[in-house]
Amino acid sequence: MNIAPQLAFSGECRQAFEFYARLMGGIVTVMNTFGGNEGKALPPGSTAAAADQVRFAEISLGHSVLRGNDVPADQYTPMQGFNVSLHIEGANEARRIFEALSEGGTVTTPLTKVDWADQFGMVTDRFGVPWLVLAVKG
Repeated sequence: MNIAPQLAFSGECRQAFEFYARLMGGIVTVMNTFGGNEGKALPPGSTAAAADQVRFAEISLGHSVLRGNDVPADQYTPMQGFNVSLHIEGANEARRIFEALSEGGTVTTPLTKVDWADQFGMVTDRFGVPWLVLAVKG
């Protein structure tokens, strides 16, 4: 079994995934748009977005993958009820990633030392993705 989050965006999937790849040292392995895929079946209940928007994207981050897509603006609802959890080796690296995710976003729990991690914090980035960042003790 493989569990991988798939995030829905309102037209910002490409920008978000390119940012995450640069920030976290990942590789964008798939970036398909709706344009050029006309006539190909969508998952049941799905509606095509604009031709330049992302139908399916995937980024490889070490042993994990993160998936995403754009949805039509009138069908988009902000992400809530979950966090994408990043367990990062080293407090300095956790701070670097947390600070970058914070730019243009909203910090809900500032990065700080806690009993279970060298650093722990929560932030919703400028793309609306809620992140839980912690530096694992090493």
